[in-house]
Amino acid sequence: MSQVRTDIEAIKKYVEIYDKKLIHQMLNGLDVAKDIDVLRNVRSPRTLKKMVVDRGVRRLNTNIKTAKGGRKWSERILTPQGAMKIIEIIPEEVRESFMAEMLDPNAKEIPFGQWVWEQEFARIAQEINDNFYLSFNPGTIAPFDGTETYAIGDLVYFDEIVYRAKAETLAGESPETHGVKWEDVDNKVICDGPHHIIESELAATNLLVAGSGGAYDQTTAYDAFLDMWSVIPEVHKNKGMVATVGFGAQEDLAINVNKLFGTGQGIAKSDIEEGKEFILKGTGGRLTIKPVTWMKDSRRIIMTHKGNMILGMNQVSDANKVGKIVENLHGYEAIVKYMIGFQFRDLENLYVNDQA
Repeated sequence: MSQVRTDIEAIKKYVEIYDKKLIHQMLNGLDVAKDIDVLRNVRSPRTLKKMVVDRGVRRLNTNIKTAKGGRKWSERILTPQGAMKIIEIIPEEVRESFMAEMLDPNAKEIPFGQWVWEQEFARIAQEINDNFYLSFNPGTIAPFDGTETYAIGDLVYFDEIVYRAKAETLAGESPETHGVKWEDVDNKVICDGPHHIIESELAATNLLVAGSGGAYDQTTAYDAFLDMWSVIPEVHKNKGMVATVGFGAQEDLAINVNKLFGTGQGIAKSDIEEGKEFILKGTGGRLTIKPVTWMKDSRRIIMTHKGNMILGMNQVSDANKVGKIVENLHGYEAIVKYMIGFQFRDLENLYVNDQA
């Protein structure tokens, strides 16, 4: 019993001192935070302004006194959303895992309390990374109503969890009684991620599909990328662009390019290495292919300039914290809170294909 009490005190003491540091490290360590630009002090909707200056250069004429053209302003809004995870830890359970890991001769020796929280925050980071691309903010979600029928995609609150219908339901078919028809989407309904924003802008015709579209594979990927590239204006190409894709899409493209221009045998310095950034042949060195983990198995191709994708976080206030630690019969509970949001700074220089 004394060991349990010692473990609880160690866990509590560490997080009471280092909660903000842990959250900062977790957010800064996200793969997505390494791949796109980050605003770290977004605590409310942030305006991302754009100014376009009209053409006005002309030959010198001292008789002309009036400026030609002017400037136009536009804006997009990045709105961060609050997120949380309620954690329950039973010291005896995590102590066993801790001791097993410390038996590894290559393990880094760290205090028990630090190890526990590093494991918890690593799991949170994984959840954010895995769900960021397809995440969306649905607004208010109604509780499950046993008298209602639900269509595919409908969201409900049931037993404090957000569920999405995977199939049409009849009255009374709840996540508890007909679990096969529902999926837990708690970690997918936080902020609007890239996929949701792209699909919304395409539906509103604020964004158009670049190129002919269609599926691509290891034999057609190169043509698909070049087809998109061909419709991009030179003024955008000349600034250098990045095609952000999932690892599967990069692999198909690398294999296709290697067969067309390399050995196709994976020979170093001759073939493109799968899973690595590279400059696409046929673009004048102006298009970098960048695979990212957070797009997972998506076939989407996002071509734009560096800095056009913005991740918003609030790392300068109490919005990011571990709340009060409450002891229970076997251990304790705590709540981790943070804020996160995403937006494209500009749609004019954003080019996407028609694959999700």
